[in-house]
Amino acid sequence: MSNVHGSEKSMQNGRAGTEAGLRHRVDQARDIVESVRDRAEIAFREKPYLLPVAAGAVGLGIGVLLGSRITRLILFTAVGTLLSDALGGEIKRISRDFMEDLQDRLGGEGEGRREGA
Repeated sequence: MSNVHGSEKSMQNGRAGTEAGLRHRVDQARDIVESVRDRAEIAFREKPYLLPVAAGAVGLGIGVLLGSRITRLILFTAVGTLLSDALGGEIKRISRDFMEDLQDRLGGEGEGRREGA
């Protein structure tokens, strides 16, 4: 029975040591976060232009982290919309001319084959 009590005490001592270690690490992390926060506040107060730069960097980082496929989809959709608004009439005219030319060429070949047959 003394072995059982001895192992229970060693487990309790181990848990107490682990808890103390975790508390110490949490306190260190909390101190680091507070010091970074204080430095950031001072930097943003002294140099207000850093805030938009930091926000842009965070936005770019998040965009990269979200995945390039989503970012590309959003980017291409936006560019397509802008091009459609700016060049929509010209693109429609070019495509209409191309289709008419293609139909004329295909129609001329089809009639030639029918007449020769």
